[in-house]
Amino acid sequence: MPIYAPALPPSPNIQQNKSPILVMARFDIERILRQKLGRFFGYVFLSILLIKSGIIYVQYLMNSNSQFEQVKDFASQLLPQPADFQASLLDLTMLFFLWLQIGLIGGGLISRDTSFRIRPLIYAHPVRPLDYLASKALVAFGIPFCIQLPFIFFPWLLSMFVAGPGGPVWPTAPLHLIPAAILNSVVMASVTLGASSLANTPKAGTGLVVGLFMATDFVGAILSVIYDNMAWRAISPLWLTHSWPKILCGAEKTLVPFWPAAVATVMHACLWIYIAKRRTRPTEAVI
Repeated sequence: MPIYAPALPPSPNIQQNKSPILVMARFDIERILRQKLGRFFGYVFLSILLIKSGIIYVQYLMNSNSQFEQVKDFASQLLPQPADFQASLLDLTMLFFLWLQIGLIGGGLISRDTSFRIRPLIYAHPVRPLDYLASKALVAFGIPFCIQLPFIFFPWLLSMFVAGPGGPVWPTAPLHLIPAAILNSVVMASVTLGASSLANTPKAGTGLVVGLFMATDFVGAILSVIYDNMAWRAISPLWLTHSWPKILCGAEKTLVPFWPAAVATVMHACLWIYIAKRRTRPTEAVI
């Protein structure tokens, strides 16, 4: 059968000591930017970020102006408590759209190469299967992590500039939220790579990613009702990523406790990376 290869990563130059992982990761990022994948979600994220910034400014006005005392008492019943507010910078709405974007972008990271049968040609370069998988993992991890950073630093900088250390956002908030963003990105990258490796086309990969986090949410909800234990919701990658900011910020009410979340994170990472590793072996890269 013919090999259809619309574009191949450049062959890493061994004499220049360029890492194949970085070369292929740069190629995938340039392809994503060139194809403008997921650009619509940028407007959604910008809208969410502006709304969060407006909430921070409103809280600053209520704390600094005595005329808003009555409004402050009413708003304190509606707005989250301090720890919950820090965790809400990475809230469920933003994470849901982030999962959709990662499914759209990451669903084709490996399945695209499977669809066009170009993995044998990539392995013909000075590229090991581990280098190939690491380059895909770097892209799948880096995209959600970079998207979460503005939701952490922009409200934090705004709060520090407007109200100082006593503002709505803790001075130490990034120390709590950056590890949460790292753990969220690990879960997203693992699920994305596993689903993309199981698919034969980028569209099928996107469907698998979206289907997985929705189906596991349904299963986790059923098990939590049957056993009367909300820890089963950790099966869902969506609720797992929603729980880590609350856990690390010390919120009083978390949907998933620490240890179930930690176990579920390790299990998701090990399972999906194992599947991706098996599906990207040279024996699988046949024409």
